[in-house]
Amino acid sequence: MVRAGCIAALLLSAFPASADVPLVNEGKPEAVIVIADKPTRVARYAAEELVRHVEKASGVKLEVRAEGEAVTPLHPIYVGDSRAVREAGIQVETLAAEAFVLRVSDDAMFIVGQDGGGEPLESATSAGTLWGVYEWLDRDLHVRWLWPGELGTHVPKVSGVVAKSCDETIAPRFFQRRLRAGSGFASEHPALGFTTEAAKQFSEEQSVYLRRHRMGRSCPVSYGHAFTDWWEKDGKAHPEWFQLLESGKRGPNKKGGRFSMCVSNLELQREIVARWTAKRPADAATPGFINACENDILGLCTCEECRALDGAAPADYLKFYPPTSKMTGSRFVSDRYARFWLGIQQQAPAGATVIGYAYFNYFQAPTSGIKLNPNVLIGYCPSAGWFPRSDEEHAWMKQQWADWRATGARLFMRTNHLLDGYCMPFIFTHQFADEFHHAVEKGMVATDYDSLTGHWATQGPNLYTAARLHVRAKATADEVLAEYYAAFGVAAVAVKNYFNYWENYTTQSREKIGQTMEALQASRWRSWAKAAHVLYPLECFTPAEKLLGQALAAAGNDAEAAARVKFLQLGLEHARLCARVSARLTLAGSTAGKEEIKRAVDELIAFRRTHERSGIGNFNHLAWVEDLSWKLSEETRQAPDLYP
Repeated sequence: MVRAGCIAALLLSAFPASADVPLVNEGKPEAVIVIADKPTRVARYAAEELVRHVEKASGVKLEVRAEGEAVTPLHPIYVGDSRAVREAGIQVETLAAEAFVLRVSDDAMFIVGQDGGGEPLESATSAGTLWGVYEWLDRDLHVRWLWPGELGTHVPKVSGVVAKSCDETIAPRFFQRRLRAGSGFASEHPALGFTTEAAKQFSEEQSVYLRRHRMGRSCPVSYGHAFTDWWEKDGKAHPEWFQLLESGKRGPNKKGGRFSMCVSNLELQREIVARWTAKRPADAATPGFINACENDILGLCTCEECRALDGAAPADYLKFYPPTSKMTGSRFVSDRYARFWLGIQQQAPAGATVIGYAYFNYFQAPTSGIKLNPNVLIGYCPSAGWFPRSDEEHAWMKQQWADWRATGARLFMRTNHLLDGYCMPFIFTHQFADEFHHAVEKGMVATDYDSLTGHWATQGPNLYTAARLHVRAKATADEVLAEYYAAFGVAAVAVKNYFNYWENYTTQSREKIGQTMEALQASRWRSWAKAAHVLYPLECFTPAEKLLGQALAAAGNDAEAAARVKFLQLGLEHARLCARVSARLTLAGSTAGKEEIKRAVDELIAFRRTHERSGIGNFNHLAWVEDLSWKLSEETRQAPDLYP
């Protein structure tokens, strides 16, 4: 029996030194995975992921051993911290949060990261070792995770597996990487959504997918609309903390209404710091973040002190907002909010970071020349700017980011644009990637996209690009899309033609989308299904069906490629069905009777029940949108497991 203290010496001396390390050769294992006797849950899961993907590539299942077990002279792959790792000079405690060492040399491989003690799939769990496994799978096995589930996991087949020589320490580019999972959508008509078990499967597979694209964070951070309950708690004692309306009243204009704060009030700023300090653990290891994000409403305070802080409105202040926008007629208030955040930050303990949103009538950067600093962190949260954009609007949106960055504040992406498009083949990949690249160039430190609605079979290029750029931030849209299409094998060109058709269709529909949403009073993120039949009339699906037919023919005997094309076909069939039902049931003018409503809904639900385990889309999200968009039968209020 050979114990852990001698493992490194024994295994490293078993083979002559070489640059690359063979792991599988001609169907036989050449390596063994070594983990600590008591590994973290992250390290154990990372080892399992490594085994799973190597086996999928080569057909060979590598063995996982604890370092205290007897060993044989195979190349060791050390996964996670262990005594042997420390003997090799890798000190995990010195690594930055979520960082990892990837070292391949001297006939051994080390994948060792800074790991937390939580569950591997929890976004708050530091998972450096897991990121190291995914980095190696990405580099040397060219694994691509197109969408959640087995079919979306592309692992090229190989006869041998070799780990290429390297020695790097790598940390995520952004301290938070977040695509909100979209698993919390709930509807008054749940029968339109998933059954209970299907919802669980969809959520679990998507959680795995998000971690494979390294979604997580390096430090605890919490924010959001910060003052939603303050009026109820403090309105009587401190009405001066709240917005002053033109009527002379403080607080909301009606009972239960939304309200903004009187951000010029210095006592309010002190109270925010005091409450944060009172809740802060005495042994907190990091300076921390103070949530100062305004409520989900425009900045509306009319008091003289707030108005005195305002800068001049930019000439293009309202240029890209529709006439029915909440922004119409609003006052430009970015300077008062910049001073609000700065005032809080200056009163806070050294190193603390104040978080605010660039939102509504404080979305454009201040014009008074105020300078902020890196301890002010701003979420870029436009209330317009939906894709596709005109070239002028796209340039304007990017300029707003650049102007906020010029104040000296740090910025993170906090847009709602991925909520757009319902389940239609609504493709805007190139503009999305261009905005992402611009943000990276101008200092983006984190992301928080709201939300991942998960319509993988119709919006795959958008979603893959959004995930992939978090790992390969400088990759062009075409480079990322080339990875995606390559997974369709000999059908790659035909699939590219298919999605090019839809991206061109989406781009050319820009004005029509805006006009239709205005005319039908439909929301881009909340009631899109009111307009689906207008924006995607049945005739637009015919060329797309033909293109996917060509892709399936091109796939030929490649079963995996054919299955992926059929996945896209299923998504297209579902989108076409939804557009047809939209025409019958839309709240924007439907005259459908009770029986017609029932027939249309039954047809849709039957399709979803048949295919709810396919992973083509998030049916719970669709039920939520449709609830706000269509006339629906009372029968659909039943639990999904009971209907039809």
